[in-house]
Amino acid sequence: MAAPRGSRAFRVAGWVLAAVVIILVGRVLLHDLRELRTHPLPTSPDWATIALSGVVFLGAHAVLVQTWRSVLGCWGARLPFWTAARIWSVSNLGRYVPGKIWQIGAMGAMARDVGVSPLAASGSAILGTLVNVVAGFVVALLGGRALLDRSSAGHGDLAIAFVVIAAVALLAAPALLPRLAPWLGRVARRPVDPTLPTRAVVYALLGNIVAWLLYGAAFRLFMVGLLGGAAGGYAEYLAAYTISYLAGYLALFAPAGLGVREGAMVTVLIYAGLATRPQAALVALASRVWLTLLEVVPGFLFWAHAAVRRRPPTTDPSDVPT
Repeated sequence: MAAPRGSRAFRVAGWVLAAVVIILVGRVLLHDLRELRTHPLPTSPDWATIALSGVVFLGAHAVLVQTWRSVLGCWGARLPFWTAARIWSVSNLGRYVPGKIWQIGAMGAMARDVGVSPLAASGSAILGTLVNVVAGFVVALLGGRALLDRSSAGHGDLAIAFVVIAAVALLAAPALLPRLAPWLGRVARRPVDPTLPTRAVVYALLGNIVAWLLYGAAFRLFMVGLLGGAAGGYAEYLAAYTISYLAGYLALFAPAGLGVREGAMVTVLIYAGLATRPQAALVALASRVWLTLLEVVPGFLFWAHAAVRRRPPTTDPSDVPT
């Protein structure tokens, strides 16, 4: 039986998008690998510690997947964990397409494809994007206080201001985000429930903050494994990672924040005295390659597995002798 024309068109569009993502990811990796070759390692990496950093990083991904499932539950939608992980990981590849809006559209479309209502699919995707940035902003401000304390004296008032702003942003988020979500929904051309559940905002905030904290731990472990040690404490590395990631994410023109994230990371690491300029450049480039692999490999594996499962059988079961 022939597949419906709309289904075939959707499948072709999916493969075209996959090809675009593969090309863009390949360009990002080739660019950073070439740059990385010009920065020799000062010592042999501790691969066990680097592998542990990858486990923690993927653990943060798992937290975000579970957070998304909890948010969907506020609209009465239910998804098995591995189905949600597939949708989240594959849609995450949309960050490598300039504009960043592809990630929201892909997550909403894939969720609808497995029976989630359009309102829940789009609302949860848009809420997740907003909350991820707000939670990152809060974490960056709190970690920024540690950076100010480390860099030099005389920043006491500014450090206190950072903490106050972070606290205000965190407390105001449940009231402000439901007002921002419809605006982003109009930009993304996706339906959003105007009465966004407050419970969904709280779940999303808590989950994203935990994920950011895990990302900071993974980044510090990566630096220890790469350089053989870490000059500062956990809070400084949490801030360095979060600030650089947000800078790259908010640069809509740059696929996956290419160039912007690395530049911000080098600046923060040097400013806080966490690394020399050559070390900071090495960490920025090596972490880009490492984290890109950790982001795209699960997405492509889920994508390939789903494509194989959708493939029709090559023989008619009635033709098989019994």
